[in-house]
Amino acid sequence: MKSVISAIFISICVAFHAFGSTRALYFVGGFNNWDISHPEIATEDADGIFETDIDFSNNREFKLSTANPEGSWNRFDEGTLYTTSFIKENEWIPIQEYQKSPNIVSPANRVYAVKVDLDNMRMMFSTNVSGHTPWSGTLPVMFITTESGKPITSKEEYLQASYYLDPMGVEGIEPIGDADDQALMQIRGRGNYTWLGFEKKPYRIKLDKKTELMGMNKSKHFALLAHADDSAGGLRNSLGFAASEALGMPWTPATAPLEVVLNGDYIGLYWLTETVRVDKDRVDVTEQADGATEDVDGGWLVEIDNYDSDPHVSIKDSSGHPIWFTYKSPELLSPEQHSYLQTSMQSIQYALASGNENEAARLVDFDILARYFIANQLMLDMESFHGSCYLNRQRGATEKWKFGPVWDFGNAFASGRADKPRFIFDHPDFSQVWIGEFYSMPEFVGTVKRVWQTFLAEGPEVLKSHLAKDAGDIASAAICDGRRWPAYSHADIAGEAKKLESWLQGSINWLKTQWGDNSGVDVARIEKLSVSTDGHNLIICSATDRRISLTSLDGTTQLLTLHPGINSFTLSPGIYFCSNHKILIH
Repeated sequence: MKSVISAIFISICVAFHAFGSTRALYFVGGFNNWDISHPEIATEDADGIFETDIDFSNNREFKLSTANPEGSWNRFDEGTLYTTSFIKENEWIPIQEYQKSPNIVSPANRVYAVKVDLDNMRMMFSTNVSGHTPWSGTLPVMFITTESGKPITSKEEYLQASYYLDPMGVEGIEPIGDADDQALMQIRGRGNYTWLGFEKKPYRIKLDKKTELMGMNKSKHFALLAHADDSAGGLRNSLGFAASEALGMPWTPATAPLEVVLNGDYIGLYWLTETVRVDKDRVDVTEQADGATEDVDGGWLVEIDNYDSDPHVSIKDSSGHPIWFTYKSPELLSPEQHSYLQTSMQSIQYALASGNENEAARLVDFDILARYFIANQLMLDMESFHGSCYLNRQRGATEKWKFGPVWDFGNAFASGRADKPRFIFDHPDFSQVWIGEFYSMPEFVGTVKRVWQTFLAEGPEVLKSHLAKDAGDIASAAICDGRRWPAYSHADIAGEAKKLESWLQGSINWLKTQWGDNSGVDVARIEKLSVSTDGHNLIICSATDRRISLTSLDGTTQLLTLHPGINSFTLSPGIYFCSNHKILIH
C-alpha cells in the first residue's frame, strides 16, 4: 500500500513544462541513441493514459521516467519506473518506482504503442499502433486473399485467391484493382531449401489473365521471392541479375521489390520476379509439345539440378557421380524425347571428358556460356553450376545448347569467399557441373577474356549504381520486414550494400589479374584491326564481327572469329602469322 501511495505522489508531483499542468512521461533509449537532451514525451489523455509510438526495430532497451530530465541523467533517474513481471504484448504489466532502474526491454523488435497508466501503476506494449501500418509505404504493396483464408501449405497445388496492387505513390507503377474490386489469381509455395528451411516462405503466383505487373512484360506467371536466406534482403539476387544484363545474356528475369500482405497478415519485403519458362518474352525457343515423337531436338528448357526427386534424365560425370537434368519444357516426355535429351547431355559429357573442344563448341554456345560463367564468377556463387542452372535449345539441327537464364544468387559472396576470390570450380563448396572442364579449353577461355574486356568498359559502374539504387529503394521496407521476421532482420541495408560493393570490387580486381585489365577502353571506337601479344596470348582488337586467318610456322591455318572489342586467344607456343603480323607465343 505504501509503495502505491508513493507512486501516486510521484505522478502528482511531475515537473511542469511547456504543456502547463498536464502530466508527462519521458522515454530515452536505443530508439533515440540514448539522447537525454531529446527524450520522447508522452502526455496523458482524458482517461489518464500516457501513450506514444516507439520504434524498437533496432534496439529494444529504454528507460522511462516521470521526471523531466532537462538534459540531466541525475534528474531523469529521480523518477524512473520499472516493470515488475514478465513483459508480454497487449497485456497490462505492473510497474513501480525504482530510482536508477535497470533498462526496460520491449517484447520484440517492432513499433509499439507504449501505454502507461500511472494511477494504477501499469504499462502495456500494444501492437495496435494508432495510424501505423506494418508496411513502409515506400514500396508497392500486394494484398492477397486466399479463398476462405486458407493457409498455403503445398508447392504442387494452387489455391484460388484474389489480389490488388497499391503502388503507394511509387512512380511508374500502375495500380491493379483495389480492396473492393480485386483481380483473380492462384498461389502456391515454391522452392526447395527456401520452402522448407524458413518461416518466411516464397510463393509462385498465376494470374487470371496476362498482366503488366510492376511494369514487367505481360504474363500470368510470376514468383514472390522471400530471400530469407539473404542477409542483404535480396540485394544479392538483384545484383546477380544486373550482372547478367550487363553481360548481355539473351534474357534475364526482371525483378522488383514490393511488400506483401497475405490474408490480412503483413508478411514482409518480397521481390516480384519473372519465372523461368518458355515464352517469347522469356526463354524464346519453339515450345515443344509434351509427348512429341517428331522434331524433338527443340525447343528445350532443362535444369542442372541438385535434387533427384524431380522428373529428370541422368548421366554420370567423369568420376562416376550422377548429373541430374530436370526437364521443365516439355514436362512429359515420350520415349523419343527422353532418348534425345539423355543422348544430348551424354554427348556434351563425352566431349568434355575427352577434351574435344571442337565437339564441345559444336554442341554448346561458348559465347553465351562465357557470359553466364562471368556473371556467376563475379558474384562468387559457388552453387551456380550445381543447381538452378538452366540450359535451353532452339529447334534445328545446327542449333546449340545455351546456358541460362541465371537464377538464384542467394549463395553469392558467402562467408570466406569475398576476401579470398577463386574460380568457382576450384575447390568448390558444391559440386560444379562441367564448368571446370569447359575452362580447360583454350577457345572457351579466349571467349571469356573477350567478353570480360567488353564488360569492363562500363559494367562495373553500372552494377554499383544498380546496387545503390536497390539499397535506397528497400531501406525502409527492410526495417519493416525485420519487425515481422526478427530472425531474418535486414535493418542495416546501407551497411549490407557497402559490404556487397566492396566484395564485388574485390572480385573484379581479382578477375583483372586473371583475364586482363583494359578498363576504360571504348570498344566502339576501335576503328581497325590491332594485333598484339602479351607473350602468352594473342590479343586482337576489332571494330566489327569478322573472321581472320591465323597461320603457324608449319603452314597450318585456322580461322579466328572476332567480335567488336578486345579478343584474346590462348595459343600453343610457337611463331604465327596474322594480318601481316609475326607473333611469337612463349
